[in-house]
Amino acid sequence: MTLRKLTLLALLLVFAALPFFDGIGGYWLHVLNLAWIAAIAALGVTIATGMTGLIVLGQAAVMGVGAYTTALAMMLLAWPWWVALGAALLLSAAVGVALGLLSMRIKGHYLAIVTLALNEIFRLVALNESWLTGGPMGLRDIPGSDWGFPGPDADHRLYLPIFLLMVAAYALALRLYRRKPGRQMRAVRDDELAAESMGVDSRAIQVQAFVLCSVFGALAGGLYALMNGFISPNNFLIIESIKIILMSVLGGLGSIGGTLLGAAAITILPEALRDLQLFYMAAFGLGVVIILLVAPRGLGVVADWLLAPWLPLAEHERQPEGILSISGARPGPAGAGAAASGPAAAAGAVLRLAAPAADAPVLMSVRGIAKHFGGIYALQDVGFDLREGEILGLIGPNGSGKSTFVNVCSGVVRPDAGRITLGGTDITGLPAWKIHRLGVSRIFQNVRLWESMTVLENVMLAWNGEGRGARYEREARDAALRALEDMGVAFLANRRAGDLSFGQSRMVELARAMVTRPRLLLLDEPAAGLRGGLVMELADTLQRLRAQGTSILVIEHRIKLVMAMCDRVVVLNLGQAIAEGPPARIQADPQVIEAYLGERAGYDFEARTA
Repeated sequence: MTLRKLTLLALLLVFAALPFFDGIGGYWLHVLNLAWIAAIAALGVTIATGMTGLIVLGQAAVMGVGAYTTALAMMLLAWPWWVALGAALLLSAAVGVALGLLSMRIKGHYLAIVTLALNEIFRLVALNESWLTGGPMGLRDIPGSDWGFPGPDADHRLYLPIFLLMVAAYALALRLYRRKPGRQMRAVRDDELAAESMGVDSRAIQVQAFVLCSVFGALAGGLYALMNGFISPNNFLIIESIKIILMSVLGGLGSIGGTLLGAAAITILPEALRDLQLFYMAAFGLGVVIILLVAPRGLGVVADWLLAPWLPLAEHERQPEGILSISGARPGPAGAGAAASGPAAAAGAVLRLAAPAADAPVLMSVRGIAKHFGGIYALQDVGFDLREGEILGLIGPNGSGKSTFVNVCSGVVRPDAGRITLGGTDITGLPAWKIHRLGVSRIFQNVRLWESMTVLENVMLAWNGEGRGARYEREARDAALRALEDMGVAFLANRRAGDLSFGQSRMVELARAMVTRPRLLLLDEPAAGLRGGLVMELADTLQRLRAQGTSILVIEHRIKLVMAMCDRVVVLNLGQAIAEGPPARIQADPQVIEAYLGERAGYDFEARTA
């Protein structure tokens, strides 16, 4: 067991044993109980806001739902506490589903305002429906719960159960962060479009995040009602929601361990400063500001090392050698490495493998695709076939509709007309995550890695294995390491993606796209921003991927590169396909020359001006 784990175990044992020390009075046990309850609620906010990027400013309202449901079920229905608390969690989960569905229609600050309004709606209902909620006077004499722990009062009896539930919630949040759902949540937060293109159903992830946030909030509210024996609308005001979000921010937004320290600081610090009387709140505010100034990333810098020893620690240093240091070190399919290391490679030529036969099976069939944005027609009646094992180039002047076409094929954009089939399956209009699961992967014109995650986590997220739990994690990790090794960037596995150079980022993005061994790979200007040596290396990589059974559709402006590596080329101009055929024929096509040079074929400028 490592030092970090031993330190955490010692801290847990010390806090668990506090009720048994005579020097700890009931007042401070009560404050600690409030801190653990606040930590549970704040962990829910960290899941929704810190991990998924959904700004939640209404957690106190969800706590109120949990508290009132638990209290009313025990007082009116005589349910035991554990049944009442379970009912509160189910009701809050329904609230979370409603908020999650709402988040599909409302984004960003507008969603934050809606969750903020939830506080006021709850307060008004609790005040005005006095026949049920007790109105401003609240609910008194809530039955106590028998947890089987001895003690002179509720704070002593409930301390250990509340502490253990907080530890359980913390462990659940840590497990979520490390596993597939946590990676998907962080991917949606960093770049939702890239996440969807790599197989993440962002709508389902947002609903899950809101459900977990609401369940954590309701659990905190139910425990508060059981501990206090009294609740009123004043316990769940907007200011309480602000305090909860402050706990998450102070701890470092997205940091699980930092959330615990943030909750403890926001709850305990004001009580410790009460001897300052009128000035204690000013001192508290000053303390929060000092913490944020000293640690701009929040308390998570310390807390994740101290309280979360199971989380991976990303390496932040840049690799000094750069991507060129691994040229020629990548293994390829049988025979490919030897071919690449021969005289052709020494001369800078691109490795060329045999093109598929003319009668090879069609993998993707495109017919009559059209897409317009207002009065601008980006695509008009585009159609062609892509054969299995083929590298098909898609070229054309800027604004000809190339990127829009790739977006349509990958499900990012829905076409207005036409039909696309993949292996005989109609994929027209399917969302991006469903198309990815059918075997279509892509990279973007601009690198779109999830910068807060490690390189290994970036690639693992795109894995579509069938296993579950630890088996899935093991398979995803092994597959990601193999993909990184194939691209020659396995040494970057523990680097934070935001610290990579552009060339490294591009190779990691390609490894992420290839980790599932897709049937079709869509590349939007993969060589953009790469130096000459890396461009030829990229071309060889694509040939090796084709040898592994992947068909490739590539957009590229470097005509020399397209002609060297593609089997066929399709040319777009003003949203229409104007030419299709082998590279040599495309180079000499008058329409293609006119599209690129802006003049009619055969036009002799010098003769006209003589």
